[in-house]
Amino acid sequence: MISPIEAADFDELSSLVDVTVRESVADNAEDAKFLIEDIVRSLTKWQTSGSEGFHGKYSIDGGVTGFIIVKEYWNLSHLFVLPGHQGRGIGRQLVQEAVNACRDQSPRGKIQLNSSTNAAGFYAAMGFTPTGPGIERAGGCIPYEYRF
Repeated sequence: MISPIEAADFDELSSLVDVTVRESVADNAEDAKFLIEDIVRSLTKWQTSGSEGFHGKYSIDGGVTGFIIVKEYWNLSHLFVLPGHQGRGIGRQLVQEAVNACRDQSPRGKIQLNSSTNAAGFYAAMGFTPTGPGIERAGGCIPYEYRF
């Protein structure tokens, strides 16, 4: 079930990021450490800024198994699904819900993101198109957009 992210979810989101990055994104422990610290720093900044947008979590049996954060209705900054739940449509549902919520709210008429290398095929299958070459970064960084 998808519901809004609440302040009390922060530790669970951070833990979900840690597990997912270590098991599904990073190629080695050094890259994992860098990415986890960077993502948690971004989550902390988002939490304290009160940014508007779409912020949803997917829960099963009371535990968060995935979440998405689209800042200001155009910047998809985070999408994570626990590795044991990937491939079951959770990410797809989160993205579809975000697209529906952002369609009339996005000041840019689109949603933009920087995808990790391992998620590029997922975003392409969801209708996102690449907007340029990727940049070299731990986990990869490929720019995509979804135009409304």
